[in-house]
Amino acid sequence: MRISAKVMAFACILLLLGSEVALAHPFKCTSAITSNFNGTAIAAGDFVWFNGVVKVSGLHASPTTVFVTHATITFTANGKAYLLTVPDSEITFSTSTTLATTHFETLSAEIGSPLGWDTDLPFGGLAGNDFLAGLTFRVPASGLPGGIKNVIWQATFSSNTSGLTMNWQWAAAVYTNFNAGYNAIGVKPVDDNKASLYQNSDHAGTPENFKQFVIGGARGGGGSNFTGSYSGTGSCALTLQPTTSLTVSQPD
Repeated sequence: MRISAKVMAFACILLLLGSEVALAHPFKCTSAITSNFNGTAIAAGDFVWFNGVVKVSGLHASPTTVFVTHATITFTANGKAYLLTVPDSEITFSTSTTLATTHFETLSAEIGSPLGWDTDLPFGGLAGNDFLAGLTFRVPASGLPGGIKNVIWQATFSSNTSGLTMNWQWAAAVYTNFNAGYNAIGVKPVDDNKASLYQNSDHAGTPENFKQFVIGGARGGGGSNFTGSYSGTGSCALTLQPTTSLTVSQPD
């Protein structure tokens, strides 16, 4: 995929800013993934559901919490630059958790986020990916053209637990109706078809209560593609000396 020097430089700036974030957790990394939207234009008033998933490797102690903070999504459309702030999230893996859940609520005071995604997962045995975070963006009056290039999602990952590696992706789907609070949309917390209330084959991040409103656009084709197609996979290891990574991918 060809990517301009300007976009590459901007992505590197985002990574550097994220890596300098002062967090209480000793192990951290910052990762960015850039990808493209498909060719379908998005009408004014529709909603883009940006959603991310993660697979955490190296789990060895229960409970383990991964914090995802200072995440942004950036792109340019119709000559305007957009900078969207993704809500923070904390993902806890615990042997005491038997049902995977995600709620939008008050997070731990240590990360300074009044509200964000709080996901509780069983410690092991989950199939597939887990929900990372999500953001609803209502399309402005000018609409959005198809084929938007170089959409960048970057985030900082941190934990008190050593030895963890984050493998994550993002997607985006378009909905004609999404005008509800985050807790009302019914986000599926895991791919696993038995581990949550939503015992189906939908991807983690699917807004189960609004599936009937999905249409084509962003990175999705409508139909049963409720999250949109995934970007390439970003990977970074949580270390005492924060690392950064940049993944450049093309749409499916």
